[in-house]
Amino acid sequence: MRSPVLVLSGVGLTAAVTHRAIRALQSSFSVIQPRGVPTPEDALASLDAAGVEQAHVVGVSFGASVAQEIAIRHPARVNALVLGSSTAGGELYAPPEPAVREFVRRLGELPAEEGLWASVPYLYAASTWRRHAPLIGEDIAERLREPLDPQAYRRQLGTARAHDTAARLSGITSPTLVIHGKEDRLLPVENGRRLAKAVAGARFMPLPGGAHAFATDVPSANRELVSFLLEHSPRRGSAARRTGPAARA
Repeated sequence: MRSPVLVLSGVGLTAAVTHRAIRALQSSFSVIQPRGVPTPEDALASLDAAGVEQAHVVGVSFGASVAQEIAIRHPARVNALVLGSSTAGGELYAPPEPAVREFVRRLGELPAEEGLWASVPYLYAASTWRRHAPLIGEDIAERLREPLDPQAYRRQLGTARAHDTAARLSGITSPTLVIHGKEDRLLPVENGRRLAKAVAGARFMPLPGGAHAFATDVPSANRELVSFLLEHSPRRGSAARRTGPAARA
């Protein structure tokens, strides 16, 4: 039986970027991904619906904020934790430059496809959008397969602004990997560094040549993510505990 992995992302272009990590995970794990912008309770409900009591949790961008809350409030549900392009918020938050903050504020006002293309210089490393533009085109095409919800984006933005786990990170007891692109303009790499330092025993992996969309910028990061979770997966027969009749049979 493959260990389950709960994957959480945002609603913008990072949702498509996260699909690259999901494809890497699917070779070794059973992936569970809630739709839309889940609350921690929504995310746990998706585990319950799959009959899973405990799983690895991978959060990217806004999804990593949700993943932190799950790991803090429900530590028994989390086997190992991966936080990508993330921040603890609060006193540990390292803000981006003013021009980036202004772009994020205006993004919700743009038509969906225009907003995706306008996000490119802010999400991807310069080397990616200069030399590997087809990869970005693939991400945008992936994102456009499902309608973008402006209300969901605004809800995500408001929740992200209020996110603050800085004083509660000691509640994370799962093995934790923090992945962060060194060229991240939305959440400067100092956010990842501070987050990893505040979580006991966390492993910090800064990515040269990676930005907020590190899964596209640095494909090898997806393999490192898989390796980390395999390292912390229960042995066969004791993998993620399952609930329901099948577990009791």
